[in-house]
Amino acid sequence: MAAAFVALIPGGAHAAGADTASLAQAVSVVTAQGGAVAETARLTGSVVARELVLVGSDLTDLRIVSIEAEAGDTVRAGDVLARLDDTMLLVERDGTSARLAHADAAIAQARNQIEDATIALAQAQADRERSGRLQERGVVPAETLEARTTAMRRAGTALSAAHQALTSAEAERKVVEADLARIEAQLEFTKIRASQSGLILQRNASVGAVAASGGEALFTIAQDGIFEFDAEVSEQSFARMRVGQKVRVTVAGQDGPLDGTVRLRLPILQGGSRLGRLRVTLPEGIDLPVGAFARGDVEVAMRSGVFLPASAVQIHTDEVFVQTVRDGVVARRPVEVGLRAAGLVEVRSGVEAGETVVLKAGSFLGEGDRIAPVLAAYAIPEVSLESALLTLAADR
Repeated sequence: MAAAFVALIPGGAHAAGADTASLAQAVSVVTAQGGAVAETARLTGSVVARELVLVGSDLTDLRIVSIEAEAGDTVRAGDVLARLDDTMLLVERDGTSARLAHADAAIAQARNQIEDATIALAQAQADRERSGRLQERGVVPAETLEARTTAMRRAGTALSAAHQALTSAEAERKVVEADLARIEAQLEFTKIRASQSGLILQRNASVGAVAASGGEALFTIAQDGIFEFDAEVSEQSFARMRVGQKVRVTVAGQDGPLDGTVRLRLPILQGGSRLGRLRVTLPEGIDLPVGAFARGDVEVAMRSGVFLPASAVQIHTDEVFVQTVRDGVVARRPVEVGLRAAGLVEVRSGVEAGETVVLKAGSFLGEGDRIAPVLAAYAIPEVSLESALLTLAADR
């Protein structure tokens, strides 16, 4: 919380007259200042990645043989982060490639058989037709025609068998192709790649460890390196939060506040604490550690006010008052106060901006006492009042 300050102005003394000035007691006074009251909601939370990308293995029981990236590295989608042992998969691929060659040979053989069977069937059909004509003329006996018919039928059966062999060989080739494609995909999966561009936040992969599909993520990436403020706010203030509101965010370790914007307002209050949750965008390109504590202020309303140093206001159980000064004479005046922050008090009634007030009100001065006022300066800095969720700002 910022602190208000008071500075005496040398040579600022003045009195009602030369004679009275020599007799009156010099007393520090201030001028009530007008300013603005900005009602502000206080947010607390931590820095998080907007979207976390978990990178794991699609294969099981393969050991990690190399690590290609470290936490803190910026990577692009498709970059290799680690490699798995692919020895057995390469052996399996070689065997499957041999099976594919065998399937191609079987297809070629089946096609040759079809070609031979087609020729044989054509020959058998021609023989059958010729024997039929000759048998009608009585030149060829019926037994010969019957033999030619049987040969033609056998040739047709052989052609059908050749076609079936081709279909079987082509089907077998498709099975082998599928096996080879699976192995090629598995070989590609041995290269653990970044699925999204971003900043690597965590590396759990270790050389020699056995990767498991569905197990612990090997790498955690902040997608596109974008971070947000994951904030909590009281239930009362949460009702006044809106998407698009500007947030002044202070992150531990940063030199100054950051400008953020409410991106997401979660519609559910947390059980027990009844705190609301917000996601606040943060500027890109800033090195922010995930998990760093952050706090923010959201201005939700503004009104005018008059302010005095807290020492100028005396608060008792039955009375709140200040000691005003006019023409060097002290007068006690009751006031109504509001906010208190950074050594300042908001005066809601009883004193107007521009009036002179004793800096340190107390019992040593009484009604009607004559003093020699010494003007003291003070400023109204921008401060945050967590208890009242308000901010004071001068001349805004």
